[in-house]
Amino acid sequence: MIFNYLKFARRNLVKHKTSALLNILSLAVGITCFTFIAVYIHSELKYDRFHEHADDIYRIPIDFVDSKGNRLPDATTPPALAPALMRDFPEVHTAVRLFPSWGGQFRLATENNRQFFEADFMRTDSTFFDVFTFPFLHGDKESALDAPDQVVITRKMALKYFGREDVIGEKIILVGDENKTYQVSGVLRDLPEESHFHFDFLTKIDFDGLGQNWGWYNYYTYARMNEAVDMTSFESRLQPFYESYQDTGEEYYNIIYTQPLTDIHLTSRLKWELEANGDINTIYIFAALGLFVMLVSCLNYINLTISQSVRRFKEVGVRKVFGAHRSALISQFMVETFLTAIIALVAGFALTELAFAQLNPLLQKQLSLLDWQGVWFMLVVGAVVMGIGLLAGIFPAYHLTSFQVALAVKGLRSNSGTSIKKIRSTLLIIQFAISSLMISAALVVHQQLDFMQQLDKGFEPEQVLVIENGEEVGNYHTFKNEILGIPEVQSVGNASGVLGQLNWTTRVGYPDPFVMNYLVIDPDFIETMGMQMTSGRPFSAERSSDKEGWTMMVNEAANRALGLTDEQLGQTLPITQIEDSIIYGTVIGVIKDFQFTDLKMETKPFAFFYREEPLDFINLKISSHHMNETLIAIEDSWTKLSGGAPLNYFFLDQVYEDLLQEENVLSQLMLGLTFLSFFIAFIGMFSIANIRLKDKTKEIAVRKVLGSSVIDVMQLMTTKFVKLVMLSNVISIPLAYYFAQSWLDNFIYRTTLGWGVFAAAFLSTLLVVVVVVGGQSIRAATENPIRNLRQE
Repeated sequence: MIFNYLKFARRNLVKHKTSALLNILSLAVGITCFTFIAVYIHSELKYDRFHEHADDIYRIPIDFVDSKGNRLPDATTPPALAPALMRDFPEVHTAVRLFPSWGGQFRLATENNRQFFEADFMRTDSTFFDVFTFPFLHGDKESALDAPDQVVITRKMALKYFGREDVIGEKIILVGDENKTYQVSGVLRDLPEESHFHFDFLTKIDFDGLGQNWGWYNYYTYARMNEAVDMTSFESRLQPFYESYQDTGEEYYNIIYTQPLTDIHLTSRLKWELEANGDINTIYIFAALGLFVMLVSCLNYINLTISQSVRRFKEVGVRKVFGAHRSALISQFMVETFLTAIIALVAGFALTELAFAQLNPLLQKQLSLLDWQGVWFMLVVGAVVMGIGLLAGIFPAYHLTSFQVALAVKGLRSNSGTSIKKIRSTLLIIQFAISSLMISAALVVHQQLDFMQQLDKGFEPEQVLVIENGEEVGNYHTFKNEILGIPEVQSVGNASGVLGQLNWTTRVGYPDPFVMNYLVIDPDFIETMGMQMTSGRPFSAERSSDKEGWTMMVNEAANRALGLTDEQLGQTLPITQIEDSIIYGTVIGVIKDFQFTDLKMETKPFAFFYREEPLDFINLKISSHHMNETLIAIEDSWTKLSGGAPLNYFFLDQVYEDLLQEENVLSQLMLGLTFLSFFIAFIGMFSIANIRLKDKTKEIAVRKVLGSSVIDVMQLMTTKFVKLVMLSNVISIPLAYYFAQSWLDNFIYRTTLGWGVFAAAFLSTLLVVVVVVGGQSIRAATENPIRNLRQE
């Protein structure tokens, strides 16, 4: 019997191939969007959950609080914290410190002089593998970090340096003043993407005097707690514990607390995060988008299934005349519905895999359905779609088979069409309300991203090439003069960090201290970056006092925080206090505020100091002309003066593009999902309008015979749909405005939310009615009415 059902289902799909194709296509698109978003969200939610004791691991940050009560979140801690935690709290099973490279480039080499610069070089404690679970391919985790000359590397580094995996006992040399030699003691599997920190080289911390050092905030502290620890009680004792180790009598404002390891990636936005984290608000947005598109798709599928089934009254009547039981008819309709859903499922999963292949570079992930987790997702989505198919098929199946045979054969529906029309109208309103909401949201996100990209950064990062291993040059001034001889190199400046990426902090301000970011630079750095002076003067190589002590240039935010007037520039004033000593310094110039961190944050105080010492980052302002020739000339100059060290560089504007990576992904995915949602609604409107026109073929023909114009027919057909679209926008626009305002509140620098966005959403949905329904109405109105009357 099932084969007969399948045979009739196939025949029905072929007979109504256009309607069937549109139905399958709209459902497949919805499945694609929902599955894509679900897999992406799952990949974000499982960050750091691969560790064996993930639920018992916590990071312990310390936030700075200034004298005015402003809390400055910070992920770093002093090195003495971890051993003190293990000593004072029996609840702590193990604690470990991480000391990253802090933007430095480590020149590593093998005994065969195969050398590279590496940034992912991390120091830690021997307890690292008691806290974190990173699987070993070779070596013993119990002894891999026992000695300071041991190093654990990842598989890809083993292949990169030695061409094979098992490299236990091989030597890696840290090239520098001491040429320290490490022995490979372990090889790890390449680290999972879903980790909030990554490394390629891991060695033991070997600095002296760390156990009593409570002032060097350059470490990250993690603690693995014993099972079933009351974290509320533990955290209540953290602050007194921390303050007990500070100088006696010092008024302390810093706040210590815990963060669950599995919450860091999506909820932590502290200063000095080990890597850029995600945002739980983005996950909520993506989840809503996925559900919306799937909902639009399913509503469209249900709507089309119900609308198409109404045209089969005669078929049901004939089948009943020939003895078909109601249960058999219901089964037939259900098989047809499930067959459509299965085809849509297969197509949707294929499109999802294709979408992953295209969008993985944008997402910076390796997502796929072709693994065990992907199979699990396909089973879940398949069950959901089968449930939707059951819902879509069961109503028309029971509805159509409930009529008397005589009425069904004659095609008379009595007043049965009223309830179906109401359902159809309701579903269309919901579809277009969601589509309008998504259009508004996508436009707001795109507008905000464009606003942030065009935001005045206060300097010019374009065409600035940053050499990140500048310390390898034996003589910076010789190298600088060499490359300034290249016509396209306009200026060269040196710095201890990178704007938008790496800088340092210190406490300044007297009597009210605050945290200020700073870089050490040379006098040409300001010109190279295109920064603007608002008052005072820049550094001068001719003034020895500019290179000493607390002589500095500050931005406008720092100048306001210090409370200086123009008359005080150049004067020696109290700048800060260290223990009982008041430190004096001089602000010689003020620079226009510039963006040096997350563009969601307001501009913070920033200072520049001038020193003659060698600095890590050499910044070159270069022309956009003859770029390849310029880079070759720079590399030639580097080779002559760097002693054979590789040249590592990047362009500064890319750093600022990376700061907007999350918003860029959100914008592009929202535009894509909105287009697909709109496309599904378009298909639904097209199909429903087509069905309605077929139902009114006779009426339109009669009206034409009686003298109605094409405009009259268009008005007849479009009026109802226009009302439905207007009602859907009345519902969606207030919701869109509320959610857009809530999202924009996350940004200090934000676009203006005007009514043009919502007008565009309304006109877009209205355009669908005019184009789809109006177009089909014109076609119906221009057909020969006599032929249509004969056919009817």
